Amino acid sequence: MGSNVVESKGVVWHHISQVNEADLEGLQATFKFHTLDYDDIRAETPISKMDPYKHYVFFVFHIPTVHKEKGNVYGEEVYIFLSKDALVTVSHVEVPALEELFARVQRSTKLRASILGAGTAFAMHKVLAELFRDSIQIVTQLTQEVHRLEDAIEKSHDKRLTVDLAHVRRNVLFLRHVIDPQRSMLTSLSNLKRTFIPENVHVYLDDVHDILDTVWLSVDNLKLIIDGLFDVNEALLSHRTNDIVTLLTIMSVSFMFPTLLAGFYGMNVPWLPWNDSAEIIYLLYGIGFIGMLVLVLWIVKRPRT
Repeated sequence: MGSNVVESKGVVWHHISQVNEADLEGLQATFKFHTLDYDDIRAETPISKMDPYKHYVFFVFHIPTVHKEKGNVYGEEVYIFLSKDALVTVSHVEVPALEELFARVQRSTKLRASILGAGTAFAMHKVLAELFRDSIQIVTQLTQEVHRLEDAIEKSHDKRLTVDLAHVRRNVLFLRHVIDPQRSMLTSLSNLKRTFIPENVHVYLDDVHDILDTVWLSVDNLKLIIDGLFDVNEALLSHRTNDIVTLLTIMSVSFMFPTLLAGFYGMNVPWLPWNDSAEIIYLLYGIGFIGMLVLVLWIVKRPRT
């Protein structure tokens, strides 16, 4: 834990990534935080929340993150303890934005003094600002993917396109699901009265809230666009299905004439016309076959609206 601690002007920032049981036991020995808070960390709770106590506040934030292999958006847990003299950040995996900020604070005495010297609440604002700033980049990526799918719908209508639409819709909906509780928590934090949360810090927290509001509005608009693209894609697939059914129907009708001839002349009755003329029978079959081909080619080549 010693290498994960920085201090300036009486304010301490403890940072633990890839937390394990030994780390939690060390925190319990250093800070008298409530046992239930440590249980939440152990359980990797999927619920974002803020638990205010008399001398500190415990937060469970979920930071929008993109899975490197699957490309799915999900919420990575970051646990924060905020007290008068200490800021404690805990995560089960390395969160790049948080790791980078902590490394910069470790290297730069001036940056450390500017962040920690303004108090723990201001330091938490800097942490949250760095964590949620990447959410805008995620929205940008989703917007680009939506534009790509919009162009693809005009060119082709295959199964893969529908799968891609479903994947983007899932990411958009999950990003909304992750962002909304964080907005609510920051609103509650702005209304929380504690001696270690000065009034001037609420202005900085509002900046973080504005970032989340921007992400929320952008994602909400993307949801409307995705819903519209789904409707368009379904309509195009329906038209394509109708075309295929029409083609099969015409082919079936085209086979009716040769089938009718085969049925009549297969009875071997003497009163049928040209019963003894193989050339006439071949001609009739040829006419029927050519008629069928003409109808099929007309369906295939006709302009689609």
